[in-house]
Parts: sequence; structure tokens; C-alpha cells
Amino acid sequence: MDIEAIERELTQFLEKNILSENVKINAGQELKAAGLDSFSIVEILLFIERKFGFVIPDEQLLPENFKTIHAIALLVHTYLTN
Repeated sequence: MDIEAIERELTQFLEKNILSENVKINAGQELKAAGLDSFSIVEILLFIERKFGFVIPDEQLLPENFKTIHAIALLVHTYLTN
């Protein structure tokens, strides 16, 4: 799965399950500015585990890895391709 496909999956999940109705987000937008908090990050982690079949290791749970959808997609892509 390529990075853009992962970004689409994450974006759809956020828009459907976490963000307020009719709120749109793009891959480069900071998640904190869109209103996401630490509880939202936990939901994203659970989504990644269910959707992509792996758990992100604790050492990768860094703020820079969860700043944008693009950053999360890069992290997921790294684990899917290794």
C-alpha cells in the first residue's frame, strides 16, 4: 500500500469517527490545530492496529510522528514495507 492510500484511509477514519461533522482535513494539516487531542491519538493507534495489523512500538510514539496525517502515513508505510 502506498503512502497516499494510507493517507486516504486515515483521513476517512478521522473525518467519519473523530472530527466534527462536515469538518475536512488534509494530509499536511496539523492534527492539533484540527482539534485532535491525546484521546484522538489513541483512537488512531487502535485504528492502525485493526486496519493494518500491527502495533506501533512505544519508541515510535513521538509527537513528530503524529503531527499530521502525512507523518502518520509515513510511519505506517515504514512498518508495512519492512
